[in-house]
Amino acid sequence: MNSTAIAQLTRERLRASPNFVLAFSQDGRPYVAQETEPYLQYWLSQRYRILLSLFSGPRGATGAQVVEAYFRLTDSEPQEAERKRVLKAVADMRQAGVLVGTRDDVSRYDARMAQDYLRHRPFPADLASFLVRETGIGPQTRVLDLAGGPGSLALQLAQVPANVTLMDLSRGFVRAARATAAGRGVALEAIHESANRLMYSDAEYDVVTLSQAIHWLDDVLVCRGITRTLAPDGSFLVIQATMDLDDAHPLAFVFGKDSILGRKDPQPFPQQVQALARRLSLLFEALDAPDVHRHDPTQRFAGEEAAPPARVVPAKVSFFRQRRPFDLGYARAFLSDEHIRPTGLAPEQFWADVEARCAAATPRQLEGHFDWAVLHFRRGGVPGVPADFGACEVQSLAWEPAQD
Repeated sequence: MNSTAIAQLTRERLRASPNFVLAFSQDGRPYVAQETEPYLQYWLSQRYRILLSLFSGPRGATGAQVVEAYFRLTDSEPQEAERKRVLKAVADMRQAGVLVGTRDDVSRYDARMAQDYLRHRPFPADLASFLVRETGIGPQTRVLDLAGGPGSLALQLAQVPANVTLMDLSRGFVRAARATAAGRGVALEAIHESANRLMYSDAEYDVVTLSQAIHWLDDVLVCRGITRTLAPDGSFLVIQATMDLDDAHPLAFVFGKDSILGRKDPQPFPQQVQALARRLSLLFEALDAPDVHRHDPTQRFAGEEAAPPARVVPAKVSFFRQRRPFDLGYARAFLSDEHIRPTGLAPEQFWADVEARCAAATPRQLEGHFDWAVLHFRRGGVPGVPADFGACEVQSLAWEPAQD
C-alpha cells in the first residue's frame, strides 16, 4: 500500500472492510503477519475495533503510512501518548513473533518447498483412488480439498475429472497448485484462505477432504464450516497419517519417536484415530443438531423456513500402510526453518548434516512406513464406525515416486 492509496482511505471505508490490514515497522521495512490467526486482533483492537491481518507481500505499508491509517479510525487528532501506545503495541507484536520481516508468504510452507512437496511427499495414488470409489467422485462432483498444500491430492482428484477446489493458507502453495494444474492440463480452482474460515463460505460441496492437517487447525471452526457447506448426502473425509522409523534410521533424530519435532503420541495409531473420531463426532452432534432452530435468511421470501439438513455423522473408518523411503528429498519437503531452529544449527549446517547421513545409508536403511487412516463422515445416514478401531483391517498401499 503506497502513500497515495493511504490518502484515499476514509474512516468509513476502513471500518467497512473486514479485511482491512495494517503493516508496520519502525525502520521503514514492511512487515507481515505470521500464521497466528486469530491472535492479531487482540493487539491493537482494545479501543478501536481494528481487524488486523497484515498486508502480505513486499509492498506492505511502512511505519509512517500505518500510523496515518491507524488514526483515520479515530475521531480525534493523534496524541503523543496514544502514538507511543501504538508503537509499543507493534513492538510487542514483533517481539512475540506475530510480526515478521516481509516475505512472499505468511505460511511456513512457501513456494520454495512446493515442488519438493509434490515430488517427495506425493499423496498415495492408491489412496486417492480409494477416496474416489468411496465417495463416487465424478465429473459433476463438487470437491473441496481443505488445507490442500500444493495440490498433492487435489490434482489427482481433478484428473478424474471432478470439479475440484483447493484451499490453503500458503500463497506459494496455491500458486504452485495452479501452475501444476495448468501444466497438466487439468481444471483446478485454488483459493488462498485459511481452512478455519470455511464457515464464511457460501459454496456447497459434495465431498470435502482434509488430509494431514486437522492438527494445525481449529477443529471447532472447521466443523462449523463443514456443517455450513456440506451438501445433502455429502462426504467429509479426514485423512490422518503417521510415520514410523526405526531408531537406527538416519533421520530418526528428526522424524523418530523422540526427536527435534517433539515426542510422538505414545498411543497406538488406531487409538489416536478413534479419539479424533470421537471428538469430531461430538462436535458435529453439538454444532449440527437438527432439532436446534436456525433462521435461514435465504428462505425469508419463500414464506417459510427450510427443513433442517440431516446431521453429519461418522460413517466409516479405513486403515492403510505404505512402506516408502524417508530421505533427503522427503526432509526438504517437510522441514522449514522454524522446524530446524530447535537444533541450534544454521539451516546450511543442518542440511549438510542431513545430506551426509542419507548419503551414508543404504536404500533399505532409509525405508520406513506410513500408517494412514480415512475417517468418513456423511451428511445423513446412521453412524457406522466400529467400537474398536484397533481391530480394523489394514490395507497395503504401493509406493510410487512422483513423476517429474
